[in-house]
Amino acid sequence: MEANRKKVASQGVFPDHFSGPFPEPGCQESAPGLARGLIGVVGPLCGTMDILVLSLSLLVLVVAPYFSQHVIGFSDFLTLRFSIKNFVVVLVCWAAWRAILWSSGLYTEMSFGSLRGLIRQTAIASACCSAIAGIVLLFRNRGERTLTFVLGFWALSFGFMLLGRAIVMFHHAYIRPHFRTERNLIVVGSGPRAQRMYVDLLSHPEWNYVLLGFVDSDPQDTLAVSNRILGGFQDLEEILMRHVVDEVVIALPMKTMYNEIEQTIAICERAGVQSQYTTDLFKTSVTKRRYTDRNEPNRVILQMVHHDHRRYFKRALDILAAFVGIVLLLPVFLIAAIAIKLTSKGPVIFKQERYGLNKRKFNMYKFRSMVIDAEALQAQLEHLNETTGPAFKIKKDPRVTRLGAFMRKLSIDELPQFFNVIKGDMSLVGPRPLPTRDVTRFSEAWLMRRFSVKPGLTCLWQITGRSDTTFDRWIQLDLEYIDQWSFILDLKILAMTVPAVLRGRGAA
Repeated sequence: MEANRKKVASQGVFPDHFSGPFPEPGCQESAPGLARGLIGVVGPLCGTMDILVLSLSLLVLVVAPYFSQHVIGFSDFLTLRFSIKNFVVVLVCWAAWRAILWSSGLYTEMSFGSLRGLIRQTAIASACCSAIAGIVLLFRNRGERTLTFVLGFWALSFGFMLLGRAIVMFHHAYIRPHFRTERNLIVVGSGPRAQRMYVDLLSHPEWNYVLLGFVDSDPQDTLAVSNRILGGFQDLEEILMRHVVDEVVIALPMKTMYNEIEQTIAICERAGVQSQYTTDLFKTSVTKRRYTDRNEPNRVILQMVHHDHRRYFKRALDILAAFVGIVLLLPVFLIAAIAIKLTSKGPVIFKQERYGLNKRKFNMYKFRSMVIDAEALQAQLEHLNETTGPAFKIKKDPRVTRLGAFMRKLSIDELPQFFNVIKGDMSLVGPRPLPTRDVTRFSEAWLMRRFSVKPGLTCLWQITGRSDTTFDRWIQLDLEYIDQWSFILDLKILAMTVPAVLRGRGAA
């Protein structure tokens, strides 16, 4: 086993596909697997979509006769007043519709198991909702055209609800897979539980797992596992530090290996890697289980960062602000590019490999502020390094050009990173991306936790001293940002970045 671990480490990469009897990541899924995966989409998306469809159907059938009797334009329609009574009626309809939709089994795995079942469940649910709308109309209009209204309401709602589901299923099966990113997975354990968990993880279409291997000090002697052992428990921290790992799945028996599970969770926490473990601790034959999460009933996921709807607002802010920044600062981009070309030889844009989210590498863009062979000259200047830790900083770096020193003082050289933000490699706010040279010198796993979020254009370090800050304080601020992150905190950092940059304090 030790020889195998050294062999894997010497290769610098782990096996990227599982060559056992388990299905490969990205394989075509069965209908039940697709139905299970769709449940996570159907709940929040189709539930809202159905209420919207029912509301629009009601509006069309109520307003259409009025338009036929009174020839008015759209602007006149917007000036119409709706009474409080009508508003209360709409609220009652919404409440009744929601109760019917969720109790009809429309958002269960069974309804998506077959096309016939999907049509049947949708038809029944829309018919019940049509009856509610008919009852409302009966009381308000004393039965005038009630049957015609109900049939029209059912036809509209059923047709559009079915169309919405077809669109969701098509997107989920054929469009969404093209936008999935591979997630590198390590399974701690190698017994039957580990093998079952791996197969179960692959059954979800919304994920795309690539098994790096198993970690187990006493691996099972099976053909599938034996060639995929990366090392023992004592090697886990080193594996997480030196390789791109998105998630660690703990598949150990709780009763006999509680200490190993606790130790694995602690190592993942230090390294900033998401982990999960199974909750099906006891086998039962008669009792019924009740789960709090329909999508992940048997696992607890220990996420390292905030993972909720706020991340969509953060991404939206990134794209919008980066685009606006590029447009507003376009004259600065042009002047900087011309000045670089006129004052020194070499390209205008300097492209350097940096570590990003989950230690994945990407090319970061900057306006070139150094001589063209700056990276080759760095080895000769290592003895002049003025910062502690693995980072490399020199206040009066001889490789920096005159123009480069001015651009660095005002952070003009960082402006091309707006394009990194739009691409999704970086965010506006987050830990600054580190060069590969610095990261390879990390010697402790807790330093890796800064890679659990996207790197940013600015951060707490940027507004509290920049290069005057020690490395330990730098990392401390990064982890403080990760743990206390909020949308408001991002806005505060952005607001404080401009005066910090204009002052130019701590720039190097």
